Amino acid sequence: MAMNRGVNVVGVGRGPFTAPQPDTNAAVLGAQAARAALADAALEGNLVQHAFMASAIQDPNWASSAVCAAEMAGIPAFRVSTDDLGGAHALHRAREAVANFSVECALVLGVHAGATCLKNGEAHDEARHRVARTCMGLQGARRETFARIAVKARQHAARNPLVNDRCTSGMSETLDSDALSDLLRSLQSSVPRAGAAAVILCSADFARRHRLDKRVSVDAQAIERMAGSLDVPRASEIAARKAYAEAGIGPEHLDLVELHDDDAASELLAYESLHLVSKGGAERFVLEGENTYGGLVVINPSGGLLGLGNAGAANALAQCTELVWQLRGAARCRQVEGARAALQHAIDHETGTCVVTLYRAEVR
Repeated sequence: MAMNRGVNVVGVGRGPFTAPQPDTNAAVLGAQAARAALADAALEGNLVQHAFMASAIQDPNWASSAVCAAEMAGIPAFRVSTDDLGGAHALHRAREAVANFSVECALVLGVHAGATCLKNGEAHDEARHRVARTCMGLQGARRETFARIAVKARQHAARNPLVNDRCTSGMSETLDSDALSDLLRSLQSSVPRAGAAAVILCSADFARRHRLDKRVSVDAQAIERMAGSLDVPRASEIAARKAYAEAGIGPEHLDLVELHDDDAASELLAYESLHLVSKGGAERFVLEGENTYGGLVVINPSGGLLGLGNAGAANALAQCTELVWQLRGAARCRQVEGARAALQHAIDHETGTCVVTLYRAEVR
């Protein structure tokens, strides 16, 4: 969809993803992330005009409680999709609203907490096995390649202060970890986590009027849905192609990518789907170290889901947060040097849906 005006990301906020507990308070998690995004933007909560909220939490009151606790009481709060792609859907809806002149400034919030985390963690296992078999069948990928991806993810996570467990793991440890199936080991898959992340989007005019940091803009965005989980690579391929066309760039212009790596096989498939490698080139991309610092493009400098854990509706907004920090040059010891263009990739295997977002840093 062609947009009418530019959209800036002026504030981001998140906390650590932690082990899920049945009594985790979603409103508290959400309010903390929202306040962090407001503080990052140096913006008063009463200037936010609309909130787009995402979570699988059944309690209908969590969203209004989170908004009130973040001193934004009274603003319209729109609840988006309740699946694990909720944060990406919310980001997409908010960007459309700002770009189409419906809203000047919007908060986007994703929360994953409580028993939902535990339930979803079990539900992901079958999808993981299907993805791994697809990789080995279509690309001839070896188990060692999956292990290399997992090792890379935890090496990146070790640089991230928001990761609670920053222990790295080597190849032998990863390959010898508990078997989830005949294809995947436990250290090659993410674990369920509770957490929240928030993003503030606004028009360039709004950013100028309120003297906000508008160095980072959403350059393009595309959403694609296919028939089922095995069609996710195709959905990713189409969404990426649309996003590149809208932004007027190609994958060769990217400096970093935050992509969905619920397991190492999903990451391997995404390399080709996002056009980062030519057909059949994904395994070589890993073996030659082109997916990390010093390579062609840094994949998941945050640590990704393999390093941070899977926090459902909060994942996409945590990805956005990392990319904004990187594009501002504020990622400290995990900074990707000279980062100017970045891609965000979020998927849901259960619905066969993919959302691809491209970000650009203003050159000064």
